[in-house]
Amino acid sequence: MSAQPPVDPFRSYLRWCALSALLVCAVAFAINAVVDPLWHLAGNLVTGVNPHFNERQSKINLLRRHAGDYDCVIFGSSRGTLMPGEAFAPHRCFNLAFASGQIEEFNAYADYLKHIGVHPSLVVVGVDGFNFMREGRDTPVIPDFVREGRDPPGALRDYLSIGSLEMSMQSLFEPGTPRHYDRDFNCVIRADAPHFDPANFRRAEGLQRRDAERRRQIPFVADNARLYGELAARFPHARVIAYVPPISAWRIDDMARRGVLDGYTDALYATAQHFARMIDFSVPDARTARTDNTYDGSHYSLDINRDIARQLLDPAPPAWGVDMTGLSRDVYLSRYRQALLAFRDSQLPRAAAPDQ
Repeated sequence: MSAQPPVDPFRSYLRWCALSALLVCAVAFAINAVVDPLWHLAGNLVTGVNPHFNERQSKINLLRRHAGDYDCVIFGSSRGTLMPGEAFAPHRCFNLAFASGQIEEFNAYADYLKHIGVHPSLVVVGVDGFNFMREGRDTPVIPDFVREGRDPPGALRDYLSIGSLEMSMQSLFEPGTPRHYDRDFNCVIRADAPHFDPANFRRAEGLQRRDAERRRQIPFVADNARLYGELAARFPHARVIAYVPPISAWRIDDMARRGVLDGYTDALYATAQHFARMIDFSVPDARTARTDNTYDGSHYSLDINRDIARQLLDPAPPAWGVDMTGLSRDVYLSRYRQALLAFRDSQLPRAAAPDQ
């Protein structure tokens, strides 16, 4: 009987290491595939809640799978993510808005749409004031695959990473921000989101940052209005319309008291000249003087956003906001000031009624 060759302990060790590594990768991929934090597959099959970890990539992952289904695209910031695509029916609208979205990014993504075969007949653009800050703006975040016009990383590469596993764990065990995406990848506001507290409007999503106080003092300039013109020019065969998302009247009042509101409205007016239609919903109004339709004075309810979509599609004068199409600068500024004065008047304490 021949003797068995001796077992090489080093080879055995390497074999067990390889098997362990494969097991860990398989488990990580399985968890990531079920939770799907970057929207490669079917979204979060466990809770149905899809947090907004990396909208700049995850929305492209989603759009690429259904590129032929859409004839409309929405650009915007986190405020714009709450604009329901179905509100623009009969158009089939894909919401490509993402947190802190800036105009330079929109232009890059507009070019990328051609790469994946999306040619919209309607384009909706949310215009946010932070795009016109004279200084201190965040650096635009344009993924390499968008900048270079190539495919994004695949599910296998993404879901074998520890970073994706951490996002999956966060999806399952941490509540996240008041806004998230549902099973159908529609952005919604959590049922337990608080009502807006005007006394603490600086806590709004996007304003809770170390440099928030300094940013509040930075004036606005109209330089980037031309970039919105470049965005509109990228869609020569589409109807391109724009809107300014609603902002709490308290924040607009604060901007006026700090002396930066004139620069803000000047920048918006310059931007409006590049669009077939642009309506400013940041003008103080009864809706933005309420606290029960927004959790932070910056991100408004789905009902408010559906109403904005109706106003944008209806050729009649809007029920609220200011339609800037063909409006002179003086008339626009006059309406803005009148609305602000009306809001301030509404906040004055009322004299008690005399006894009867």
